[in-house]
Amino acid sequence: MIDRRSRIEGLIQNFHTIRHRLLTGTYILSAKNQIPNSQWMVLRIVYQNEGIGVKELSRMLGISSSAATQLVDSLVKKGHLVREQSPEDRRALKIRPSKKTKELIDISNTQALGKVYSLFDVLSDEELQKYCDLSKKVADKMLGK
Repeated sequence: MIDRRSRIEGLIQNFHTIRHRLLTGTYILSAKNQIPNSQWMVLRIVYQNEGIGVKELSRMLGISSSAATQLVDSLVKKGHLVREQSPEDRRALKIRPSKKTKELIDISNTQALGKVYSLFDVLSDEELQKYCDLSKKVADKMLGK
């Protein structure tokens, strides 16, 4: 009989496999548009946090402000990001995605969701509900709920 520890290790391996497959699927558009993964991450963060500043972006990425500035500068040059003065503080710059980038990410999100939906085709409706309930239970514990 498989012990609890082995089952948990198997779950962790499965999580890594699922995560890897999902991430490689969402970066398909980045390869087509010649956007390195590090820049693609910046675009996704700015898309989700429109009007973010470089300092906050660097904190979210876990990199220095100068490294974040270099990434942002490169993406501004490529037309993926737009810098604007903050209405609250004229010295501060806010970053937002360009219209082209918003469209790219919307397409990427649609494609990624399609891939995720197809991953769960192997589960019946009852199995999917049980999987959702169990993963929520574990996530809630991680969040201290």
